[in-house]
This record gives sequence, structure tokens and C-alpha cells, in this order.
Amino acid sequence: MGYDYYGILGVKRNCTQSEVKQAYRRLALKYNPQRHENDENLRRIFCLIGEAYEVLVDHKLRAIYDQYGEEGLKRGVPGPPSLDSPLEPYVYHGDPVRTFREFFGTCNPYADLLDYYKQPKPMFESPLGKGYKEKDPAIVRKLSLSLYEIYHGCLKKMKIQRLVFTDETCSELILREKVLTIPIKPGIYPDTEIKFKEEGDQGPTRIPADVIFVTEDRPHEVYARSGLSDLVTTKNVTLQEALCGFTITLTTLDERTLRIPITDIVTPTYQKVIEDEGLPIPVCPKKTKGNLIIKFNIEFPKYLFKKTKKAFADAFKIKEEEEHLYKEMPCGIVYDSVPQK
Repeated sequence: MGYDYYGILGVKRNCTQSEVKQAYRRLALKYNPQRHENDENLRRIFCLIGEAYEVLVDHKLRAIYDQYGEEGLKRGVPGPPSLDSPLEPYVYHGDPVRTFREFFGTCNPYADLLDYYKQPKPMFESPLGKGYKEKDPAIVRKLSLSLYEIYHGCLKKMKIQRLVFTDETCSELILREKVLTIPIKPGIYPDTEIKFKEEGDQGPTRIPADVIFVTEDRPHEVYARSGLSDLVTTKNVTLQEALCGFTITLTTLDERTLRIPITDIVTPTYQKVIEDEGLPIPVCPKKTKGNLIIKFNIEFPKYLFKKTKKAFADAFKIKEEEEHLYKEMPCGIVYDSVPQK
């Protein structure tokens, strides 16, 4: 018969990892070799406690032990069908002090307490001893806003949960919900911090944390913010529209319809700027606004027939002749068709 690791630690076979650790902690402190320097029997018990803990706290070793016992664990058992060789036998390293140190982080878990007992710190050296309370770190949350909410302004409501005292005696805490009302000014800038002072958890030895909401723009299907108060949108245009002109129809964030004629030649870098059609400027939202910037994506044809290519070539020849004629004409004469500079 092999060792009964469950019996050594005094736990049931269906115990949890937490119960294994609690049992080892209790027994390791009781049979600590520093407390029993000359007792060899207790040293062997301490070694068995370390070995039992190391097996039961490891899921793989515990599963093998539960199925094959201590003899199978230390002899080696066949592995899964995918492995030709059996699982390696388990061998305890034989140093229970090493197991003790890995568990507690020190060879003497009472060292700090002994040092404090021998050299106690004055009570009033700590902030709490002086009556000061430390403030909890701020709680920061993102506040996502649509461009419609940013354009018009609104009131956002956010529900939070916080620990609060049940009465004036400050002896009991309870979890309660609170709704915070957040005013959103028209044209509010991104990454704006909106602070609610000391709305975090209450406590007898701390000052509640501030709750801070940081604004961010939610994507829009038509517009995007450019800079602080400008709006930008991109329109797809054909080559014919880029050369011959066209009219853009846009619905603004305040549901007005804009009809914008484009008479210039649209190049890949061309932009149309419409003043005062962007987002409100927070300093004076009713009177000042940013600009609306329209960018263009020119869709070139993938193929042209010979007749179409000839028509383009003839058109560019006429263009060159008109430009040459325009340069030779005397100044001060107005013509029906004058190319834009």
C-alpha cells in the first residue's frame, strides 16, 4: 500500500484546490522544522506533508494518483495513444523546505511579525494614525457620443454601483445604484473629461474616488470629425463628373438639405470647403461653427472603346487649340468661354 496523500493532509478526495492549500498551510506551520529542530519523526512528517501537497495541488499528478495510486504515480503509467512512451514517473525532490518557501515566499512566514514585535513603528507615523484618509484612484470610463449628440448637445445618463454607508454611524456599507446626469455641450471636443467628485465607493479609512467620463466620437455613416470642429465627408465621382461638373446633395446633422454645385475640375487632391457647416464651437455654439470639407474619390473607367478614346483625343486637341487662342488674344476682351486659371 502506498501513501494516502488525502489522509496526510486531512482532506476529502473531492476537495478543492483551495482546501488543499488551506490544509497544507495549517500543517506546514504546525510541523515547521524551525520549531522542532531535534525531532526526526516530525521532520519526516513535514517531508510527507510537502510531497502530498505537491501531488494534490497539481491537476495532472492528482489525476494520475487518483487512478493508479502512489505506486503507479512513481512507477510511471502508459500515456495517451498519441504518445508511444509512458508518462515519466513522479519523483519528489525531497526538499520540504523548498516547498515551504515556494508556498509562503519565505522560510519564516513570521519574520515580519517578529520584526514588528521587536521594533514596533510609532502609531502616528502612518497617515491613518494621524487621522488622514487616502483618496482612492480615479475611476475613468469612456463616454461614446454620436455626431448628432455632439452637434445638438444633450443630457446623458449613466448608472453606476457604489458602496455607501447605511447611516450616519458609518458602521455598515451597502451596494446601491446611482444615476449620474452628464451634460453634453454642443460641439464638445473629443477626450473631454467630465468629472463627478467623490462618487466612488465609500469606506471608513478612505476618501471616495472621483468618477471621470472621457468623451469619444462614435463613427457616423456620412461624416467624420476633422480636427476639433470641422466635418469631413468623401464622395465618389465619375471621371465625367470630375471633368464636366455636377451637383452634390447632402443632408446635414440638423436635417437640412445642401445642394452644392461643383464647377471646378476635380483632381485627386481637390477639396470643396463649405464654411460654417461643421460642428458648433463650444465657446459660442449658436454663432460659430467649423467648416464642412468634401473630399473626392474619382472612379476611372476600367476600359474605353476605340471610338471613345478618339473622342477624348479630339476633345483634348480642341482644349489645346482654345488655350493657344486664349493666349494670343488681346487683353481686356471678354469671351463666352474662358478657361479657369
